[in-house]
Amino acid sequence: MRMICGFALLLVCHTAVADRPAVEGYADYNAMRGQLKAIAAGEFATLESLGTTVGRREVYLLSIGTGRLDEKPAVLIVGSVHAPHLAGSELAVRVARGLADEANRKLLDRVTFYVISRPAPDACEAFFRRPYFERSGNDRNTDDDRDGQIDEDGPDDLDGDGWITTLRVADPTGPYMPHPNDPRVLIEADPQRDEQGRYRIYVEGRDRDEDDEHGEDPAGGVAFNRNFTFRYPYFERGAGPHQVSEIETRAVADFAFSHPNIAAVVTFTPEDNLMQSWKPDGSSESKRIKTAVRSDDSPYFDFIAEAYCEIHGGENPPESVRGEGSFSEWAYFHYGRWSLGCRGWWIPQVAVEKEESDKDEAATEKPEEEQSEEEKSEEEKSEAEEPKEEKRGADEINALRWFDREKIDGFAKWKRIEHPDFPGKQVEVGGLRPFLQLNPPVDRLDPLAEKHGQFVRRLVELLPQVAIHETKAESLGGGVWRVTVAVVNRGYLPTMSQMGETTRQPHKLQIELQLPQGASLAAGHPRLQLPVLAGHGGKAEQTWLVVLANAKSATLRARVWSPSVGSQMKKITLAETKP
Repeated sequence: MRMICGFALLLVCHTAVADRPAVEGYADYNAMRGQLKAIAAGEFATLESLGTTVGRREVYLLSIGTGRLDEKPAVLIVGSVHAPHLAGSELAVRVARGLADEANRKLLDRVTFYVISRPAPDACEAFFRRPYFERSGNDRNTDDDRDGQIDEDGPDDLDGDGWITTLRVADPTGPYMPHPNDPRVLIEADPQRDEQGRYRIYVEGRDRDEDDEHGEDPAGGVAFNRNFTFRYPYFERGAGPHQVSEIETRAVADFAFSHPNIAAVVTFTPEDNLMQSWKPDGSSESKRIKTAVRSDDSPYFDFIAEAYCEIHGGENPPESVRGEGSFSEWAYFHYGRWSLGCRGWWIPQVAVEKEESDKDEAATEKPEEEQSEEEKSEEEKSEAEEPKEEKRGADEINALRWFDREKIDGFAKWKRIEHPDFPGKQVEVGGLRPFLQLNPPVDRLDPLAEKHGQFVRRLVELLPQVAIHETKAESLGGGVWRVTVAVVNRGYLPTMSQMGETTRQPHKLQIELQLPQGASLAAGHPRLQLPVLAGHGGKAEQTWLVVLANAKSATLRARVWSPSVGSQMKKITLAETKP
């Protein structure tokens, strides 16, 4: 009985702690499930589960639209593929709420929106569990350091502040030194610039397995955004035993492949290709395995990125790195769709206040009459030489300035502790707190969601739109007719990307001539593939010879379609006209 009561007490305590997020106002798993159900209670949305994770959480899919949802072109929206980037799921839910509205009925009549707001729900719960530690892996038990033990050496909250930050250990052979402009920030010393390292840094914690590493095997296994097939990082931490090994990654991939009507994928991810568009690599075009955006697709990505930047309005985005096993790159390189990744938010650039800078200089500056000739000479020399911008640690220093301006407690001051793994050494705990550089205060989310909703609607306007432009029926005599159908793409994007042609994943555009009873084809096949149609006027024609056996007239139907592009049908009347 005592064991049951004790367990119940621990469960209650854990639940109480987990209720407070790393950033106030964000929704945990239960709260987000409630938000999705509320959207699905409306007229235009339905909610279903794609699968249940190892941690017993559902991967929810919200489908938004009217009529037969899977028979219209669709946009797939996926949030928080990188679990610490919880703003991604918050934005995805808000965008979904805005789309599932009566004001968008015409839009929903034309396209379907699939929204997977939180594809990695297990890892996302670290955002709501003290001590706060940025975790990207799910609840699968893994041996990250391959020592035969599982999850045996995770981080520890040594100073009891509820955050997992950094250990810095004084060591004259260490590679890190304080930043010259802000000693709170550590940067790698460069011996070629006559710099001497002073510290080694580790994740806050103990070396429990005594392998001279700290926090290298924490709880949390496979990362959703490292488990896909494109540039899969074999044998690396978080990648999993093999590609698409996890319930959640397999569920999302299976859903995508079973829905050929998906035309484009929008992902909220730090791997941003909208603020910084992908660039082609001419040397890779002839290679069998494509690892750079195709040259024919690049101008379209650039144009969409320009539209996004204009709507978003943000400046000085952080540099976006290429992913390994990431979802957004898989969606283009292996799934063959237009894949658009957006961070959504980043810490804005904070200018140094000139007045404060002048005051600091004035406070340290000696009066000219008190300066020695040597000091005057050094000052004149420094004024003549323009100092080079120090890029190392620039993002961290800018984050600290922004935290100060916004009155956010984003930095744990370095605090001296006694550490049993480093006897006799100076050890301090501190540094930037996790999550805060990726996720904005909650009051910034609604305005950001409005901008991203506007971008999604703009993206729909750019999708290909095929139409039967012209039909012609010519009598050749003897009951034989020449039937010609011209198809045109009136949208901006081509009917398939060049990468889509390479992967052969999107369905090609097709045309079909449906014949009534008593009619037959003398030339041509009833159903044919069409070539890729360029945007804004790309055109294709198809001609058939039709024989009417015992009739003076007949009605045919021409249909052109592709699941990810849409369809149109037109009637064609064959009738002899009197002279």
